[in-house]
Amino acid sequence: MLLPLMLIAASVTAKVNKRELTLAERLAYTIEIISDKAIRISEPSPPEIELFSFVNMSSSTVSSTNLSGGRLQSKHIKTYTYYYLPQKEGSTTIPSQDIQLGNKVYSTQAIQIKVVKSTSQAPAQRSPALQPGFDFEDPDLPWSANRIAGSTFILAFPQRQKVYKGQPAVVSYYLYTDQMVRSFNLEDEKDFPGYGKSVYEQPTMLEYETVTHQGKRFQRALIKRLVLLPNKTGELQAPLVQGMARIYEFGYMNQTVSSNAAWLEVLPLPDENVPENYSGAVGSFEVSETISDTSISLGEAITYSLRIAGRGNFNQFGHPQFPPSKAQVSDPLAIDRLHAGVEGSRTLYYTIIPSEKGTYTLPSLSFSWYDTEQERYRSFQSQEQEIEVKAANVMSYFSSILDKGNPQTIRPMLSRDAYPDYHSVLSKFWYWLIVFLTIAGSGFSGYLAWHKAQKRKNPTWYAQRNADKALKKYLSEASMAVKNLSMDFYTLAENGLMQYLSEKYGVSKRLSTSEKIAQLQEKNIPAELLEDTRKFIEICNRQRFSPEKKEASLLWEDYQLLRSIVSAFSKRGGKR
Repeated sequence: MLLPLMLIAASVTAKVNKRELTLAERLAYTIEIISDKAIRISEPSPPEIELFSFVNMSSSTVSSTNLSGGRLQSKHIKTYTYYYLPQKEGSTTIPSQDIQLGNKVYSTQAIQIKVVKSTSQAPAQRSPALQPGFDFEDPDLPWSANRIAGSTFILAFPQRQKVYKGQPAVVSYYLYTDQMVRSFNLEDEKDFPGYGKSVYEQPTMLEYETVTHQGKRFQRALIKRLVLLPNKTGELQAPLVQGMARIYEFGYMNQTVSSNAAWLEVLPLPDENVPENYSGAVGSFEVSETISDTSISLGEAITYSLRIAGRGNFNQFGHPQFPPSKAQVSDPLAIDRLHAGVEGSRTLYYTIIPSEKGTYTLPSLSFSWYDTEQERYRSFQSQEQEIEVKAANVMSYFSSILDKGNPQTIRPMLSRDAYPDYHSVLSKFWYWLIVFLTIAGSGFSGYLAWHKAQKRKNPTWYAQRNADKALKKYLSEASMAVKNLSMDFYTLAENGLMQYLSEKYGVSKRLSTSEKIAQLQEKNIPAELLEDTRKFIEICNRQRFSPEKKEASLLWEDYQLLRSIVSAFSKRGGKR
């Protein structure tokens, strides 16, 4: 249950746009890093790829946070794209890249690439930063022979200069440059009073287009679009964005750039002809209605749905309510299919249960909004519906149980003056404590049962497993000495073995080795096993004082003898 809370989900992958390309095409190699924590790493160096020359690179960062199951879930995506031009035909391999996130190193897979001869003359492809009209030989560009300087800046463009209070306003931020900008990272946004905001669009890479600004040609790329929801009238300043541009001019350099000040004029809504039921909706909407059934039995329910589609301040207006009638009407359930909270559709579902048989008239439902396109208030008025409510019978109570598309009920909802307080046990600490203890106890019992079953079915494997545990606990230093071909193995092995036997059979640790062997004879241990133990101790004593270094093969044989002795002891019981 606690495992998902202790894990940090992260992945690093590498991909290419093509595995086989011609000399006239461009290779795009992308490293994508996905994590549920903020990604803070230095920019990886472009890999050296045989047969290719490095041109430029771009990077992007995307972050999102969603509420799922009552818990906030974050997702962070960082991408680095490197662009190469093939130099000659042949096959090569993009080597694996090591990316360190925190204390863990992730390795990408190696990718096979093949360069083939072009079958027809095709124009050379360039990086996204080098679109048509943005060529290496262009005299207006800073990396040409007669220039080494240029301009890079951000401009903000509101979609409309004048909006009404509550009307969504889209502001686009573009990066303008006449330099070789390899990548751009947004670092900060400065907000001002008078609006709420959400992200409308944020590209993952720089896609340039050629434009003219103040009589000069630039390359322009969209870096972000924001939706602003004005909550007061007057002059409002749009957010200022700031980021770091990585520019190549005979070497890399970083330049901090900020957007210009952009202003919106927010107009008040008209005070005349305001509908009585107006709840603050502003935008351009289309409204429609549906009803699930017009003939039901007493105790059954009908579903009425109202669909509001278009563009507007969906999160800033109230939901329409039915007038009082001879039926119980639920609060609406809202299902949204919205982009950035301002564009798409919202469907409101009302559950209606008539309280008596006969003909029930579903009252009219009205929804009003201020239409920013027509610049006037508009209203939607639903038609009154005649619902035939038949007498209930036993089967009518269960008729909708298997119908997943309709609300399900066993008996009519009865009005009460007061309802008793009900507290779900799911909110109680003791309930989850019992669940945890039950699961933990079941797991521990299963673990013990599994060990007993293995000991009974496969005693040899079980004994070897226990021997490996003993070797790891008492003889780990001796095992390491064997791997290093060190003569210290014999001292460490004798001490570890004696400590293991002392704890297993309750022999005093203050006795000498010979005295411990003598006491072990009283524990009903087979004479052959004791003899092997005595011989191994003699080998240890002899080799500790030997002036010659023992060969690796003989050292390994002595280590195997130690493993067999520990395995034999592990088959037997402990203290008696």
